Amino acid sequence: MNDSGNGLPGKLVVTLKTGGYFFALANVVCVAILAWAYVAVKMEPKTLAVTGSARKAIVSDLVTWSGTITATDQDLVKAYDTLKHESDQVRSFVIASGVAETDITLSSISTERHYKKEVVKGVKDASGESPDSQATITTDKVNGYTLTQVISISATNMDKVPVVSRNVTSLIKEGVQIDSEAPRYLYTKLSELKISMLGEATKDATARAEQIVCNANGHLGKLVEARMGVMQINPKGVTATSGEGINDTSSYEKEITAVVSARFEVR
Repeated sequence: MNDSGNGLPGKLVVTLKTGGYFFALANVVCVAILAWAYVAVKMEPKTLAVTGSARKAIVSDLVTWSGTITATDQDLVKAYDTLKHESDQVRSFVIASGVAETDITLSSISTERHYKKEVVKGVKDASGESPDSQATITTDKVNGYTLTQVISISATNMDKVPVVSRNVTSLIKEGVQIDSEAPRYLYTKLSELKISMLGEATKDATARAEQIVCNANGHLGKLVEARMGVMQINPKGVTATSGEGINDTSSYEKEITAVVSARFEVR
């Protein structure tokens, strides 16, 4: 019997030694992992997240308006003639109000047919009873026509177009059927403005971060990340916000607000 000097079988001694090596190696690996994690945490840069904003007053440089002219008649030709006469009246009114002829657009004419309805008697229900009941059905016989045309204005003259939108309905007294929309005030240089607003909002975020770090006796590092939020364009004096952004078209004077979320390294 091949026993070791300590009375244990040789195979058992070898196994214990091998297991000891594995346990020692496992301890070394665990210590290495812990040391690496500790160093990684220590070396990971500290960051500070702040939000900056910028606000700027703007005035609209384009105004648009549209009105819908309508004519109804049982005869299609008469309906067209009426619509043509009304459109000419509205167009003349707009030009007389000081709007340039080149700023006026007339759409194509839209035609709606009205079909004659008839009452059918003796309609049976699902059970086949009630022969005296009746129902109204729509036939394929045309009973009249409604023609519509949209007149639109797109101009840089901020004074004339709003007056047209308010006063054009006075033509109703002359038999013109017209629905007037409210004018829409637009700012056409928004793309260029967004770039400068992004810069201003980033400057504000940097100033906020510097103030926080200075008060904590730290040092502000480089900018790590910057994300721009949606623009909020409100009437002057209004501070409403929306996750999808606001683009006001009801007011001539507006305020645009940009927000930037920034992250800086701190030391």
